[in-house]
Amino acid sequence: MSTLKWFIALVLAFGVAGVNAQDKKGGLSKEDTLHLKHLSEANRAEVEAGKVAAQKAANPEVKKYAEKMVAEHTKMLEEGDQLAQKKGVKPDQNVDGKHKKNLADLNRKSGADFDREYMEQMVQDHEGALKLVQNVAKDAKDADIKALAQKAEPHVKQHLEEARKLRTAVNKSGEKKK
Repeated sequence: MSTLKWFIALVLAFGVAGVNAQDKKGGLSKEDTLHLKHLSEANRAEVEAGKVAAQKAANPEVKKYAEKMVAEHTKMLEEGDQLAQKKGVKPDQNVDGKHKKNLADLNRKSGADFDREYMEQMVQDHEGALKLVQNVAKDAKDADIKALAQKAEPHVKQHLEEARKLRTAVNKSGEKKK
């Protein structure tokens, strides 16, 4: 066998081995692996921010919203992490850098300032999360990941609507006191 033919055979063998290794890992594309990780990051960020707000919020409606975010995003996080485990993906157990900064910003605030900052973050985060789940639902190749995003979408839409209304109410109450 010539060197070139041997080299081609070797490349093909490793290519097939790589495909088989990917199949054993759940057969996920890099994009679907990233989809799972991004869904996990988004849910984890909502849970962590909600925990802070449940403790620090001055407005009872903000506190109630925060508790709802902890409960509902914990459930979504658990479902996503179970799917990730099934697919051989290990999501990061920490909040990403952007959300770490947001949590630090929240922790420096108190009272009505805290409520306004938290609700602003919730609107921004849920706008991003809605785009994320819509993109994953559209672009994911794996049917389970696609279904996970489709299941999350109506919840994220509802959270965004609630956050927008509550942000408006919190901002208006702050204007009255000035």
